[in-house]
Amino acid sequence: MSLKTIKEVTEITGITVNALRYYDSKGLLHPTIRNSGGRKEWLYDEEAVGRAKRILLLRSIGIPVESIALVLESMDKMNGEMLRSRLDKLLRERESLDEQISVATMLLLLEDMSADAEVRDELLDKMFEKVCR
Repeated sequence: MSLKTIKEVTEITGITVNALRYYDSKGLLHPTIRNSGGRKEWLYDEEAVGRAKRILLLRSIGIPVESIALVLESMDKMNGEMLRSRLDKLLRERESLDEQISVATMLLLLEDMSADAEVRDELLDKMFEKVCR
């Protein structure tokens, strides 16, 4: 069994030492061995490193720390349902952002057409009807 020091885990995952200790206090990620040879040293096996990576991935999609323990404990149905729910929410947010980007882009184009106020106003009215009505 290959064990990694806390420093090696931080280098592999990018998780800070303080975050590793926080995750330990929350019951999310415990070192495999806390003391080695009489020294205060935390060591992690490959399974723990993999768990650390899963924690980071879950955090990266906005899963709160309080919910991660539930996801990790039930890596079956609940995990799939929670992840599907989060994916649905992210897709809705992306759709909303895409719409906002389109409107902002069109408004910039209208500003560029400022020489012909009548055409600009007509296009603005059409945009307003499509987006706001």
